[in-house]
Amino acid sequence: MTFPRAPIAARLLGVLLLCLAPLAHAAGTSTPPPAGTPFPAPLLHSSDITYTVVLFHPTPPKGDVVAEARKLLASKYKELAGTWKPGAPAPEVEMKPVPSEELEPIDEELLRYFGRKLEAGEHKRLMGAKHATMLAFHVPFARRNEALLAATRFAHQLAAERGAFLWDAETREYYSPRRWKEERLDGWSGGVPSVPAHITMHVYGEGEGLRIITLGMAKLGLPDLVVEQVPQSMTTEMGTLVNGVAQLLAEGLELPGDGTLNVDLTRVKDAKVKRQLEGRTSKGARRSTKLRAIEAKRDNGDPENYLLEISFPGSGTQHARQLAALDTLFGDKPDSTTPVEPGDPELAEVARKARLRLNELKPRVEKGLRAPEQLMVKAGFRTDDGSSEHMWFEVTGWEKDRLRGTLANEPFGVSGLRRGSSVSVSLQEVDDYLYTRPDGTGEGGESSRILMRRQEGR
Repeated sequence: MTFPRAPIAARLLGVLLLCLAPLAHAAGTSTPPPAGTPFPAPLLHSSDITYTVVLFHPTPPKGDVVAEARKLLASKYKELAGTWKPGAPAPEVEMKPVPSEELEPIDEELLRYFGRKLEAGEHKRLMGAKHATMLAFHVPFARRNEALLAATRFAHQLAAERGAFLWDAETREYYSPRRWKEERLDGWSGGVPSVPAHITMHVYGEGEGLRIITLGMAKLGLPDLVVEQVPQSMTTEMGTLVNGVAQLLAEGLELPGDGTLNVDLTRVKDAKVKRQLEGRTSKGARRSTKLRAIEAKRDNGDPENYLLEISFPGSGTQHARQLAALDTLFGDKPDSTTPVEPGDPELAEVARKARLRLNELKPRVEKGLRAPEQLMVKAGFRTDDGSSEHMWFEVTGWEKDRLRGTLANEPFGVSGLRRGSSVSVSLQEVDDYLYTRPDGTGEGGESSRILMRRQEGR
């Protein structure tokens, strides 16, 4: 899923992040590394881990929230109630109310991106919140997993008892207590967590390649992960790869000095993540490959954490190397095809209407589409035997009469193309379109419905 970059998350609680700055990684202030610099193995694990959860109270809280939180901490969460001492650090929690005047208003635009875990009615309640309580957790790496479990439980219990919403400052997501428990606590009683439940990914960018970055790995004392220049058609599989690498790192995968990243998905121990990976794997997949861990270049809005870029060694273009790694890990999965006679009148009418609609959409494409807005078109490509194979591609530009973009399908009979390849066609070659509007609703795709209906014999 694509999440646009939005600086409002940092703006929302900027004062809180400023007060925590001495405890955070200093990676954001370092000089950008040269391209391709191996990620330093000593920085893989952070000795001091800091993360923040903020409770938002929809109505003015009764009593002293912080005093009651301290009492709850001392009685039920003693593993967090330590004092940080040099040489023998123990988990500790800083708790304090956030003055109302220091909180920016929570509006619908903010919740559109960061309130996806909430229901519509919860949006309305949260937008009225003018009171908040900050919980800042300071944890040594050696106790990261037990401390994260206790912190997640503690924040949940306090929020549930107080009727508050939770904001994870690392992933920049809002939760209700119920959703927090379902996603982050149910099924986890100790040890390494299912990492995807505790992080999120932002996918953004313009043009033919998107950037994927995780948020939340700092809670595990690990760098956040970055993949650059990913074709839209490959973001789902690449996200699965990133989740697998994140889980392996949390379970103890180490880095040699040369930055080699030994990705062996068969070594994932967590049952939930293992099932997710297996669900993406086809027969014949090797499930292991050697990638590289390099220091990532920072971008606006990146988390204040070390950033590790997953790089793809080998020859060929960036997209070709990425695709080769995904094929090795998950197997090559060609898309299905449906034979169609040339000149099919029903599909010809769909194509005619699609071209008319595309002319209406052309100004939007030329201006630049912004997620979740997206345009896909289907066109025929010459196969090796001289026939035509009709495939979808994501439009990334429109110059004069030609639409260009990246191929979304894996060809059967076009040896010169792969999923993610750059392609270009004229408007008159377009058979159909799929347009995702700015509000997330869609239109088009009539040819696919016709072919599906025919396959089902309707």
